[in-house]
Amino acid sequence: MFGEQAYCTDCIRDLFLPFDLIDDDPTVEQVLDFVARERGINRYDENSFSAYQFPKPIGPEEQLDSERCGLCHRKL
Repeated sequence: MFGEQAYCTDCIRDLFLPFDLIDDDPTVEQVLDFVARERGINRYDENSFSAYQFPKPIGPEEQLDSERCGLCHRKL
């Protein structure tokens, strides 16, 4: 989740990919680790930031079968 929208991992990667990492072709986890460090966010402590500041994972109990990515519209 980012803001009030759910995104697939590919779209989250593309939304947050910093220009200085484009040539390295990083994974979504590498991108999120990089961005979290730059913003001073502990991405593994979900209570320390809001989904408007940084993306939060959607837990299995929160995921709907019909949920789709807010950008590419693929099923999550």
